[in-house]
Amino acid sequence: MSSGAEVSWKKYALIAEIVERFGTAKYRLGKTALQKMIFLLQRSFEVDCDYSYTLYTYGPYSSDVARDLDIVEGFEVAKIDYDSNFGGYDIHPGQANTELRQRAMSFLDEISPKLDRLVDDFGQYSAKELELRSTVVYLSKLGLERNTLIQQVHETKPHFSLALIEAAISDLERKGYVRELSAVMTPAN
Repeated sequence: MSSGAEVSWKKYALIAEIVERFGTAKYRLGKTALQKMIFLLQRSFEVDCDYSYTLYTYGPYSSDVARDLDIVEGFEVAKIDYDSNFGGYDIHPGQANTELRQRAMSFLDEISPKLDRLVDDFGQYSAKELELRSTVVYLSKLGLERNTLIQQVHETKPHFSLALIEAAISDLERKGYVRELSAVMTPAN
């Protein structure tokens, strides 16, 4: 990405594009899910969005993504509503969504196949399921063997059972988001 202003427009357009794609696919998009989508896009698809993530309460989190979502909402590119029945936020395209996405159309066209796969592979998951999967991807970069990764995820997210963590790891391996992990690593002789 180039200049600061260009980077910002690309970031805002990326948020607008994800909001639009989730709306089109009729998937629910909340603040937590948006955080995870951008994290996975950066980490798994190597799209340079220039966001820094840390492991936080609901998995990988970037305060810059939260700030940019507020900016995009202020531009009327996204509409954020709190759903008291569901207990979370719903993000929908705002009236200026298309206009903003057009500002960075070449960037969005370039990453479109990656966004297609991201939405196809993760769009149907709940915020909790995304929390688990993005935490696995985050911690998998430590190069841990399978059993250690399962334990590390469980220590970080004790509300997920070991079986659920194991299933998420297998799903992510099958889809190519984490490398296949051996049960036990043997030391070289």
